[in-house]
Parts: sequence; C-alpha cells; structure tokens
Amino acid sequence: MKTDRLFATRVTTVLLIGFLLGAGIPAAGGVKVQYKFGKDHEVKLDKGVEIGATAVLAKALAKQVQQVHDRLVTNRKALRTLSGPGNAPGYLANEVTGLISETHKDLDQAIQSVQPSRTAPLRAWADDQFQQIQGKIPPPGPTASLPGPSAPHTGVALASLRGGVLPVAAKPKPKKPAPPKPKPAPPKAAPPPKPQTIPTSTADRLLDQVEKVVSQIFTLADHNDLEVDLWVGSTQERKAKLAFWQSPHATFSFWPQGKIKDSQPARSVIRMAGKKDHVLRGLYSYEADLGLEKGAVTQTIKYPDPAAPIQSERLDLVNGTGFFCCRFKESYCHAVADEKDCRS
Repeated sequence: MKTDRLFATRVTTVLLIGFLLGAGIPAAGGVKVQYKFGKDHEVKLDKGVEIGATAVLAKALAKQVQQVHDRLVTNRKALRTLSGPGNAPGYLANEVTGLISETHKDLDQAIQSVQPSRTAPLRAWADDQFQQIQGKIPPPGPTASLPGPSAPHTGVALASLRGGVLPVAAKPKPKKPAPPKPKPAPPKAAPPPKPQTIPTSTADRLLDQVEKVVSQIFTLADHNDLEVDLWVGSTQERKAKLAFWQSPHATFSFWPQGKIKDSQPARSVIRMAGKKDHVLRGLYSYEADLGLEKGAVTQTIKYPDPAAPIQSERLDLVNGTGFFCCRFKESYCHAVADEKDCRS
C-alpha cells in the first residue's frame, strides 16, 4: 500500500514539473523575471519566493508588451522625413498621429489579453497617459500653395505723326477679313498642396513619451512588480469630545478609473488609517467618507470631482508612493512620502 502511494506521489511530481517546464516556469523555488527589450526571455530562480498568480501574470504581460515595443520601434524607423514650412525637416502628420493611436490600441489589447478582469487599473493608467500625449500633438501647419497666374497687362498703341505733317490721303484698300481670335488657353491646374508635417523635434519628443509608457509597463512586469501595498490615512482629529459611541471614523473606497463595459467596477475599502496589500498598480478613482459609528456620513471627498473647489490628487499607483492621505478640513486627498507625512 505504501509502495502504491509513493509511486503515485512521484508520478504527480513528475507531471507537475513537466507542466511547469512546458509553461516556461521553473519548477522549484520562485521566479525572478528578467527581460530586456530585443533579447531572449530569461527566468531566474530566487529561493524562498513562491510562484503565484501575479508572477505568471507578470511573465505573460512582459512578453506581450515586448512585442508592442518591437512594433513601435520598427514603425518609428519607417517614418518618412520631408521638408516642412521653412524647409524644416518633419514627419508626415498623419503617420505620426496614426503611430501613436495604433500603439495605444496595441498596448491596450496586450494588457487586456493577459487578464481582462484584473488589469483594468493598468489599462486605465495607460489610457490616461496616451490621452495626455495626444493632447500635446500640434495642429497641422498651413499647407503651402503657389500663387495663381497674374492678370495679363493691356498694351497701349500710340499713333505718331511724321514730322508733324498730316499724311497724304490714299485710296482705301479693301479690308481683309480679320483672322479668327485664338481660343484662350485652359487655366492651369493649381499645384497639389504640400503634405502636412510635424517637426521632427516635436514628433520625436512625443514618440519618446509613448515609448516611456510602454517601457514603464514592461519594467513592472519584468521585475514582477505589478502589485503594491496601499496605505491610506487621515488627519482628522480623533480626540474630539464626543461620546464613545460617536467616535469619528473615516473610510476610503477606490476602484479602477474609467468605465468597464457592461459591468460596474468592484470597490475596495480601507478603514483609515489602514492598509490593503497586493493592490494592482494602475489608476484609480476614489471616495473618502468621514462619519460616525452610527453610520451617518458627515463629509465626502471624491476624485474625480469637477465641482470640488480644490481638486484632489489622482491615485496613481504606477508613479505614486503607495501612501495616501486625506485632509477632511481642506476637503483634499493627496499622495505622501510615508505615514508620518499624514498629520494634522
């Protein structure tokens, strides 16, 4: 009986190792994903680190985003350079705007293809970054045109007298029929307008920003750094002279920014001051509520909230610190360096 169990255990182990190797994941220890653009993928082991769903997600995402980066580099090199206004070098405007738009769609599809339900915050962050870049695209310059044909000048014939003496009258000669007037030449077609361009310096700056967005997401996946522990605190005075059953408390709820098709985004709630572990990096909307233990809400801070007199900071967990503070007296929430910075 013991022999059968030992045999079954060994078979299960062999099958598990075969599955992990076939999936490109090492079977022992943990993973430390190290990717570099343009090079083969490597997976190195870190002992003591368990293989989890986030590590698998990071590995798959890094592979997809590298392909987006490769296509961006290839298409960027193919941009045509022309002479723009003042003979300044420029790229065709429609090619630059098209490349930025296509890279945006390409990156969104790459993130969504990995795990659509979980990667919504990261997609929201990428959407916001591309909207900022597209808002910086300059309007197309005026098209060059050639001046039209000038109006013909009318000649004036002057009669002259010979020595001031009247000419001798001569017998009139029979008039010859006037030759037919030549048909006017058809108007010349206007030259085609020069194609609209964006100066290479401006276009390169925008495309560098596009590449930075792609690289940031790749780096997070490359280092298996797609999650962050989020701490949220409040400067609300907790020593208020209230009965013990009326002690004030504050909650912070947040969800992926933007709309998810055909569904409402799930909300996560933190009671301030408190922390939530393993939050996926990305861009979030939020609501901070200050109330009493009985449930009555006395003040709310929302983001985004165009009607707010002071707009709170965005909850950016890609570039942010992972520490957030709400100041209810000022109706304002913002990122802080650490917990100590969230004080009244």
